[in-house]
Amino acid sequence: MGQFYDQLPDNIKVHISEIIKNSKLPPDEDTFEKMSKSWLEKKALFEEQTANLNMILIDHFEQNDPRGALLLTNSGSLISFGTLEQNTRWAEYASIAFRRDVPSISKRDQAKLARDINLQQAMEFIDGPIKSSSHILMIAVCPIEISLDEQEKRIREATVFLTNGFVKINRTIISPNEDYPDQFTMKSMIAYLAAKNDLTQKKTKQLLEDYIYLIETGMLLGSRVPIGRLGKAFLKVKPAQKARVGRNPATGEEITIAAKPEMMVPKISFGKEMKEKAEMMKIPEEK
Repeated sequence: MGQFYDQLPDNIKVHISEIIKNSKLPPDEDTFEKMSKSWLEKKALFEEQTANLNMILIDHFEQNDPRGALLLTNSGSLISFGTLEQNTRWAEYASIAFRRDVPSISKRDQAKLARDINLQQAMEFIDGPIKSSSHILMIAVCPIEISLDEQEKRIREATVFLTNGFVKINRTIISPNEDYPDQFTMKSMIAYLAAKNDLTQKKTKQLLEDYIYLIETGMLLGSRVPIGRLGKAFLKVKPAQKARVGRNPATGEEITIAAKPEMMVPKISFGKEMKEKAEMMKIPEEK
C-alpha cells in the first residue's frame, strides 16, 4: 500500500485497520500511510528514549519483580509503573492514540499486577488505572543493580517525555485545520498537569502562576533562583553600549544604532543535566 505501511508487522497492520475503521479518519491510502509512519516513529522514540536512560528491553516481566517498568502497547499507548513497595506500585496509563493536545491519563497510587506480563499479550491489573490493556509491544526496565530511587526517576522522566512526544507525532495524522491547541501552550500544559495529578485546571493554573511569581520575585530581589533541573534564573548587569554605526541586515543600508545605558537583564544558567540531555538530542533536519 505504501512504504511505511509495508514496514509494519502483519499484526500491527490489522490493528491499525481496526483503529481507522472505528475513527473519523477517511479509510484511504493516505490515512494508512500517516498512521503507519506515526506508529513507526513512536516505536523508534520509545526505543531511543529508553536506550538513552540505559533501560533494557525484555520479553517477560514477573508479577513480583521489584523493578518498575515502562510499556508500549500495540495501539501506541503508554503504561508506566513504579518499583514494588509493600506489595503495591504507582501506575499510570496514558491513552494518546488520537489526542493532539492532552492525553487521557489514568493513575493509581497503589496498583497491583494481576499476573506476569508478556509481549503480545494483554497486561492486567487487580487494582490499577485500567483493568487490562491492548497487547504489549515493548517492555523496558532498568538493570537490577540500579537503585530503586534512580529507577523511579528514569521511569517518570521517560513517561513525560514520551507522552508529549507521542502527542506531537499525532499532529501528522489529525488535520491541521482542526482547532486544537499547540502542545506546549500554557493552556495545554495546565490541562496536562491537571489530568496527571488529579487536580482541577483552575487549581493547577493558580499553582503555576504562584510558582512563576516566586521565581520572578526572587530574581528581582537579586537572588539566583533555582528552577529545578533546568538551572537557575537571575538578573545580570548589561554594560552600557555606545552609539555606533551599523547596517540594516535586510537592505545593507548604513544606520545609526542608538546608545543604551547600563541595565539589568534576565538570564538563565542551564544546569549540567539539561545540557547533557540537549547534547543527546538529534539535530532536526530543518534547524
